[in-house]
Formats: sequence, C-alpha cells, structure tokens
Amino acid sequence: MVLLLAGLFELSATGARTIVPRTSGEAHVWEDAARLEADILKSGFVLEAPPIEDYLESVLSRVLSPEGLDPGFFRVKVIRDTSLNAFALPHGVIFIHSGLLARMVNEAQLATLLGHEATHITHHHSYKGVKDQRTKSTLLSVVSVSAGAAGDFSSLVGVFGELGTAAAISGYSRALEREADEVGFERIRASGYSLDAAPEVFRILLADIDANRRDEPFFFGTHPKLEDREENFTRMNKRSRDPVGGELGVERFAQGILTILVVNGELEMKAGRWTAARDQLWRYRKGNPHDPRGRWLIGETERRAGPEGNPTESRQLLQEALSLDPDFAPAHRSLGLLFHREGKWQAAADHLTMFLDLEPQANDRAYLQAYIEQCRTETAPPSSP
Repeated sequence: MVLLLAGLFELSATGARTIVPRTSGEAHVWEDAARLEADILKSGFVLEAPPIEDYLESVLSRVLSPEGLDPGFFRVKVIRDTSLNAFALPHGVIFIHSGLLARMVNEAQLATLLGHEATHITHHHSYKGVKDQRTKSTLLSVVSVSAGAAGDFSSLVGVFGELGTAAAISGYSRALEREADEVGFERIRASGYSLDAAPEVFRILLADIDANRRDEPFFFGTHPKLEDREENFTRMNKRSRDPVGGELGVERFAQGILTILVVNGELEMKAGRWTAARDQLWRYRKGNPHDPRGRWLIGETERRAGPEGNPTESRQLLQEALSLDPDFAPAHRSLGLLFHREGKWQAAADHLTMFLDLEPQANDRAYLQAYIEQCRTETAPPSSP
C-alpha cells in the first residue's frame, strides 16, 4: 500500500506533504493548467457556492488525510452542467459537473470520485500522459474534459478550444486509469468509507448513457473505459479482506449538495429531461421544505412537460409556493400561464399582472402583456346590439 500510494512530494511550511512539479517540462504543464483554470473561472459556468466547495473539499481532505497530504493544496469547483463529468488539473484543482453530483446518493460515492481524480494529481498523470503521446501537446490532450456536450451550455466549448469541440477525448491511458482506480480504492479503504459504494459511481454513469442516449461522457473517455472502472472496483472489492461495511454518509451528502439539486434540477427542466428534473427537485424539496423555489420548480416542470406533465400537481405546488411567499414572482408567472392554457382567463390575468408588478423589467414583458390583453378580451362583456 505504501508503494502504491507513493508519489513525489515535498514538505510544506506546515509540515504536511504537498505535490510539486518534477521537471521544468512539468512546470510548464502546471502553467497551462493555471491558465485553463482562469479561463474556466471567467466563463460564468462555475457555481459560486463556497459552502458547497467547503463540503466537497472536506470529503477530499478525509480521503487524503491518512497520507499526511496538505489539504490546502487541493481545491474542488463545480461547473453548472448536466453532463456526468469531472476532471482534475495537475496543480491541485478538481472540477465536477453539477449533473454528476446530482446523480450520486451518498458520500462514499463522492469519495470514490474524488479519490480517483486526486490520484491523477498526486501521481502526475497529466505530465505522464503528455510524455506518452510524444508530442508537444499540453495537458488538455490527456485530461478528460467535458465542454457542455449535454447541450445545456454549448458555449462552454469555447473555453476549452478545439478539444472541446471534439467528438471524444482520449483521456488517460489504460495503465494510468488503472493506477488511479487502485490508489483511489486504497484511499477509500483507509478513510473508512464503504468499499461497496465505489463501483456504483460507474454503474450510475453507464446507466445514464443507456437510459438517456447521451453522448459518451468525457469523464473516463469512453463507454468501455467506464466498464473497466466498474470491473476494477468490483474485482478489488472481492479481493479485499476488509469486513463488509464502511460509512455511506447518506444524510451528510444530502445536506452538502442540497443547492446542487435545485441548480441542476432547473437545468434538467430547461433541457426537457422531465424525469431527471423531477427526481432532483423532489429531493431538494424534501431537504428544504420551506423554500418556495423548490415547489415552484417542480410545478413549472409539470407545466412545461405539457401532455407528459401533471397540471393538477403543478397548480397545487405553485399555490403552495405562494403560500410560503406571496411575492414570489416566478410562481405568479407560472400560474398565470397554466391558467391561460386552461382558459381560466381572469385567474390568468390576475397572476400575470401580479408577476409584472413584481418584475417590471421582465425580459418577456411584451409577450406576457399580450396574454393579459387576450384574457381581458375573453372576459369582456359582449357589446350592446
């Protein structure tokens, strides 16, 4: 285990071990990584949520703490994108897509992901990958980067340049991915998380590909690579002599990513993926029952789903949102449009008018005013003969 976890480190000012570039060539790769990180942070796709970052980094710290690694070296950021992806940059930052976090259900699964991605950093996989290609390419040619392939944020492609527009990215070699699996497995074992949860991360990804016919995730390159990850962790579980058990951290995880559920659930709704939106938004409502936003988003999902939706449930949830906050403008808009569709002209006009009173600068003001005029025409008394 000691040999497996060994990397090249030096002591930080605090006495903890930290990662350093081994050569001038690797130092240049780190510079590339820092520039890419700056571009990503400026793109507007990174979720600004310090409490979530603190939670994610606390899990990573636990995964790495048995080795005495400096937790201050590592950072975890969330990209607002429904695709199930993550990637690590060699200078210590891990990016996780909101879609992947929203599909997980416990902290042990998160720890598996972070342990795997952190190994790409601690074991210098980006630089090894560049050297293996025998080219002058930067780390971007080996880091498994998603660029909004799910379709919600296609403009994110520009942040990653030409590689972002590719149909697939090669990712790390099979040998490096296997090393990340094995080291990550030992890290999960040492930190006390459930080893049985580890293969579930990759089963979630495989099931998502099959159920939603998504483009193959860049997370581990290709569908066969995902199968390799699942098979590796299943094999290591069977080989392990540890007793069955370990911590799952279900409740802690549910609270830690609560905001992710409402953010990604709204993205799924706007993309027309009603099942995923319902699942995530109902989980958010359960964890934060007094927030009108959760009820509004579920109600809006049912309204937007049209024939696939439930208008009765939509109306009930939207009215519940307004009972929590009578001035919650989006619920007035949704109810107005729902009542308009049902031909309830007066109720539609009342709610749409209230929305515009609360949001006078609404982008769709002219559109909604036309609806209000139509409602008034429908409710106007017939003219005298």
